Amino acid sequence: MTIKAKITLGLGFLFSTIVILGIMAMHYLNSLAVDNQQLLEDNYKSLEYLSGLNTALADIQNSFETDPSSRVSLNKIEFRIDAAIEEFEYYLGKQKNQIPESGEGELIKQIQKDFETLKGYIDVTRTKDYYFNKLLPFIRDIQLTINQVYFLNEQVIKNRNYNAQKTAERVIYTVAAIVIFCILIAFSFMVGLPRVITEPIKSFTEGLNRIQEGDYTTRIPVNKKNEFGPLATAFNDMTGKLDQYERLNLRKILLEKNRIETLIRKIPEGIIGLDVDMRILFCNPFARKNLELSEDELIGKLVHEIAMDNNFFTEVVNDLIEYDKTGKRYIRNKLIKTNYQDKPAYFIRKIIITTSVDDASDRNGYIIMLKNITEFKEQDEARTHFIATVSHELKTPIAAIKMSLKLLQDERLSQLNEDQQELVEAVEWEINRLLNLTQELLNASEVETGKINLYPEWTKPYNLVEEAVDSVDTLAGDRSIKIVEQLDDNLPEIHVDPDKTTWVLVNFLTNAIKYSNSHSTVTIGVKKWEDHLEFYVKDEGIGISPEEQAKVFERYYRVSGSKEKGSGIGLSVAKELVDQMGGKIGLDSTLGLGSKFYMKLFNMHKESSKPT
Repeated sequence: MTIKAKITLGLGFLFSTIVILGIMAMHYLNSLAVDNQQLLEDNYKSLEYLSGLNTALADIQNSFETDPSSRVSLNKIEFRIDAAIEEFEYYLGKQKNQIPESGEGELIKQIQKDFETLKGYIDVTRTKDYYFNKLLPFIRDIQLTINQVYFLNEQVIKNRNYNAQKTAERVIYTVAAIVIFCILIAFSFMVGLPRVITEPIKSFTEGLNRIQEGDYTTRIPVNKKNEFGPLATAFNDMTGKLDQYERLNLRKILLEKNRIETLIRKIPEGIIGLDVDMRILFCNPFARKNLELSEDELIGKLVHEIAMDNNFFTEVVNDLIEYDKTGKRYIRNKLIKTNYQDKPAYFIRKIIITTSVDDASDRNGYIIMLKNITEFKEQDEARTHFIATVSHELKTPIAAIKMSLKLLQDERLSQLNEDQQELVEAVEWEINRLLNLTQELLNASEVETGKINLYPEWTKPYNLVEEAVDSVDTLAGDRSIKIVEQLDDNLPEIHVDPDKTTWVLVNFLTNAIKYSNSHSTVTIGVKKWEDHLEFYVKDEGIGISPEEQAKVFERYYRVSGSKEKGSGIGLSVAKELVDQMGGKIGLDSTLGLGSKFYMKLFNMHKESSKPT
């Protein structure tokens, strides 16, 4: 039998039982309610009519009064007697129409007969003796008969109530028996039916779990008598194909694994793989050689355990360990200096965070890459020393040429014609440009070698601005550019190197003048904030596009579309100088509307200074 047939049969049986139980209960209860209601209604009406008869007899009894003129005579109250007789006959007629109980008919007939006799007594009653000796005892006899009928109806009500209770008990027992029978059947279905359904499902679940664990040889017994048979057959076919695919795929994975391991071993850079728990999974020979550790000392070990005894490895992973514990940002391209074979060695460390294919936020490990840049570092240092040496050596002949030009321009020594004067001025302008370029190269070499010497002192911002403006006044005049100063009142002194700070401002002003149109305005200003002073230079020049704003402080970078020829190192040197002084440098620019370069210096005096 199929599972569907079993479920249908069981639920159909339970449904039929519930329907039959409901019909029987409604039938019994309805019959009991209708019968009892009708019988009780009739008995209660009989009791009401008998009470009316007693009331009418009492009115007849009280319808006689003493005659004031005689001590033995009685007077009848005719209207009261007539009303009482009429009321008695009315209730007696109603009682006769009721369905009589056993023995009740004879009593009603007796009451009717006695009442006819009573009416004769009423007519002849004139004296007190007749009233007390004849009429009153007869009325009491009738009342006794009425009370017998009343008692008979009370007994009938009690008997019917008792029968109703018995009937209700039978209904309860019958319904209870049917309910118990249904409960037993339902319990058998509750115990047996889930087992019929869950056992195949349990087999499928166990099979799926084994497949999830990689056991593709799993098979499920096939029972073709129910719906799970075809499903089990399909499941077994699927596992067979998965087993074949796994064997084929495993060969491909092993082949790719061998290729990757070969690539990692042969690549001329250090590669270290970590899992999400910061445990080393693999490490190629280049990395092991630089760490001076064997494969057994690395594979399977936690990075913080190795870092405790290896200084070079500590430099490689210290910020990564902090990132793993607290989420603090690590350095993406970290320069590491160490000693290798008794010589300084330089490495660039990069970190790649590996994530799940389906969820980029699901981190599952790290890859550390170490690139040896010692050769490039040595070449860069040689280039820096060469530039510094050449720049330093150039300053002496340039100064001599400049002195010679001053002598040529001295009218006490010679008189130059107009053409000669123009040539001398052109040479002087180029010499000044060459001298500035040489100074920039010297500053750049200082920055690269890390030998920037700062001599900070308390300086008034007004003096820095004035000195910078004086340095570019001639250049601004030659280009018909107006320089405007905007300085807040009561600016405090700032603790900086005045020469280096002035040089940064001169660089800002020189660039602003070069990239501004003639007859425009360049503004230099100082604004006081709560915790710093902001020095800025604004121009009305060509502006800088958003794509290039992030690159202007890079060495040797020049803004595209510029007609001015420069070295491209001035702003990079300015950034290094401001950083060394603990400040921040930046710009705000809109293409076609001009630029604003600024530096923020934080080490300021609490008290304000006055301009001199």
